[in-house]
Amino acid sequence: MFITSARLDTPLEELPPYVAGLPVVQLLAAEGVDFDSPITIITGENGTGKSTFIEAIAVGSRLNPEGGSRHASFETMTDSVSPLHAAITLVRRRNPEDAFFLRGESFYQLASYYETLHPVPPRSTPMNDLRRMSHGQSLIATILRRFHGDGLFLLDEPEAGLSTLRQLELLGRLYHLAEAGSQIIMATHSPILLAIPDAQILELTPTGVRWVPFEETDAFAAAQEFASDPLGSAAFLTEEDA
Repeated sequence: MFITSARLDTPLEELPPYVAGLPVVQLLAAEGVDFDSPITIITGENGTGKSTFIEAIAVGSRLNPEGGSRHASFETMTDSVSPLHAAITLVRRRNPEDAFFLRGESFYQLASYYETLHPVPPRSTPMNDLRRMSHGQSLIATILRRFHGDGLFLLDEPEAGLSTLRQLELLGRLYHLAEAGSQIIMATHSPILLAIPDAQILELTPTGVRWVPFEETDAFAAAQEFASDPLGSAAFLTEEDA
């Protein structure tokens, strides 16, 4: 374990309203977030602050806001970082020798950045072929090449572009990375990734925040309901209003 907790050290009224109103920021202000497991998963509906929180942890850990390691240096978007990273304090037990931020929405930009690195820096893992793969293949290749034991790895919706089988592969990979001494903090909508054994799950909702077991997450409940009667669910959802 590297990061043990996060808390808000800036008064809410000093933050932009769109940030201060996020459920995760409300939690950070009220009691903070403790990381008690090598794998922490943050889930919940869109707009509850999952990605904003992961980004703040990444920037606070001196990682590139658009993805990559501490050594990645590129910027393709202006004003892409929320001010939350400057308002929180991360409590660390120790600093990792290596860390990496994998962000689903800007992964293409990260792959493009690696393609510009010619020649590959000494003692670095070659990453300049990612754009010659599909999105899902390149994402899994990045994890296999760059994620290892005893590192800090932050993932924001890594399921984007991954097939069901690839998500299952990622589940196993992340579990074994944690067993090897890594810490993983991930935001996801995927009920598959939520099932990683021994992970602590923080669910964000518009009305509040709660630590929940996998079986009580909204994502699992929705997936279970659909799987129990997929045709009936599809018929109900596509029925025209009377």
